[in-house]
Amino acid sequence: MGMKKLIIVLALVLSSSLLFAQRGTVDTDIFGNLQFKSIDGKYKASLEKNIFDDLVFTDSRNNKLHYEKKYLDKMEPGLRGDKEAQAHMLRRLVRENKRSSEYKATFKIDIFDKTIIEDNKGYKLEEGKDIFGNTNIQEQSSGRKSVFKRNLRGGLEYTEGRNTASLEKDIFDRWLYKDSFGNEIQFSKETWKRVLQQYGSDEKFFWDLLDRWFY
Repeated sequence: MGMKKLIIVLALVLSSSLLFAQRGTVDTDIFGNLQFKSIDGKYKASLEKNIFDDLVFTDSRNNKLHYEKKYLDKMEPGLRGDKEAQAHMLRRLVRENKRSSEYKATFKIDIFDKTIIEDNKGYKLEEGKDIFGNTNIQEQSSGRKSVFKRNLRGGLEYTEGRNTASLEKDIFDRWLYKDSFGNEIQFSKETWKRVLQQYGSDEKFFWDLLDRWFY
């Protein structure tokens, strides 16, 4: 067998093995918790409710994701009372975590109604609102911190490390995007109306601009 054919065969075997491993059954145990078991029996996972009504995902690779009740009610309303939705969640978590090991993460809402997601790999996200009701987001990953906020002038600012970007009105009442990479885009009043019609908010549009020009 030629080298090229051998590589193709090995690739097919590997992909078939991965597909086989991620297939499995979801059952409910005597305590009402969901249990996943791969067809080959080598991988197991569960989604269980604790005494605080939190949902906790664990698997045979020592991964653990803890979703607190308050977080679930805010982000996934109705999920805690819907077994079918929980089964979909379990299968999704299996797909996302079956190749990982020793991964730990928590998803919660603190006493100030701030959303906090944190894992054991150095990632942390905090999302809340300031005293004016504006969304502020702080994210830290691999030692790099980013901040998304609305300033006192009503404009939006984003900072990641030493790089910055902003979207706000200039002295002529026109919206202007600019960043530390030298990009600068000005929007006329008519264009800005169309932007808001398409995106629904300046925050969504700002995120799109960041995806296009900042990263």
